[in-house]
Amino acid sequence: MFSQRFLIPLLFLTLSLLTVISAVKCPDTTNIQSSDLEEHLVFLKTSKTSVCSDHKDLLTKCLGRRVEKFNSGQGIFNSDCNKSPDKNLITDLSFDGTFSVYSGFFDKAFVKNFLAKRDDVEFAEPTIKVNANYAIFNRTDRLEKRTIQSNAPYNLDRIDQKDFPLDGKYNYPNNAGSGVNIYVIDSHGTNVAGIIGGKNFGVSKKSKLIAVKVLDQNGQGSSVTVVAGLSFVLLQHSASSNKNTVINLSLGGAFSQSINQMVSFCSNAGIHVVVSAGDGSTDACNTSPASAPQAITVGATEKTSNDMASFSNFGTCVKIFAPGRDIVAAGALLSNSLSKASGTSQSCPHVTGAVALIISKQGNMSPSSMLNTLMTLSTKNILQNAKPNIFLRVPSP
Repeated sequence: MFSQRFLIPLLFLTLSLLTVISAVKCPDTTNIQSSDLEEHLVFLKTSKTSVCSDHKDLLTKCLGRRVEKFNSGQGIFNSDCNKSPDKNLITDLSFDGTFSVYSGFFDKAFVKNFLAKRDDVEFAEPTIKVNANYAIFNRTDRLEKRTIQSNAPYNLDRIDQKDFPLDGKYNYPNNAGSGVNIYVIDSHGTNVAGIIGGKNFGVSKKSKLIAVKVLDQNGQGSSVTVVAGLSFVLLQHSASSNKNTVINLSLGGAFSQSINQMVSFCSNAGIHVVVSAGDGSTDACNTSPASAPQAITVGATEKTSNDMASFSNFGTCVKIFAPGRDIVAAGALLSNSLSKASGTSQSCPHVTGAVALIISKQGNMSPSSMLNTLMTLSTKNILQNAKPNIFLRVPSP
């Protein structure tokens, strides 16, 4: 027989367990575990521990799922889009203290009628496919690597002067992006990275390039992989004493509130986010991340004229244009080789490099001030059939 001093603690323990169990309010529906499952991203209104724990209990005790914290794998988000997804796994993509978000496969009716209606849920949406924005990228069209030429590549030559004809020179500040961390959120992203900071073909030749893999070898991913990659950059930025952080997103898909929300989080943290407008010859406001209000969205121009590139997206969400046709930079697959590609994926890194040049020359500033600086430096009213009529120009030495 238990003495009274043992019965009282036991009573409190029992009550505590009953409280925990009763706190989980499972939905009164029979289809939460149906076969009609679709991957969703769920953003919560708060990152409070109590709310996150409540959702974890819901997912594990009502749906029988397991919840695992996202692991970036040393900064490279490894995603195999051809691999069958684990539909019993919930991935916690939260960034502690700023936002809470998770992804998983759920019954669509469960999301619509129960999950999205919870007071602590900001929104829940199906994931979208995301692709690298290459209008033309022939992986077999490679050029042999040559010694440094006296003439600059046309695209670098173009962005340091107002108009054609080109003078064969690329003039840029000597500090060349030194001290700036640039996260290239992409697949291999070698061509893009080469445009940003390559020794021979880069805009900001001394910036630090950091790869974050969110697309597979075919340039395909999803809003989940992009959200995970941006979450990783936020974590690195928060932990680093160096706040000179720039993100390059040469990718896109359909409109995604999740991706746009993550761009907002990054911008609010002081990170400059440069994105490609997309290559569908349509309104960039219908795609993400191009439609994100705080993104520096970049359209593409042609090689030998001031025309907007035939493939480039356009519209009010585009902030600035840069060269995007036949851009030569480092090759992705063969050593000692170069690749040539066309797309807003190529115009975007020109602006990313310019942001790094501005930071290293003038010091860091808020993302809104950076956009104003880019606008001040840019060449206006020189482009044909392009809106906005604003063309990138890098700061002078």
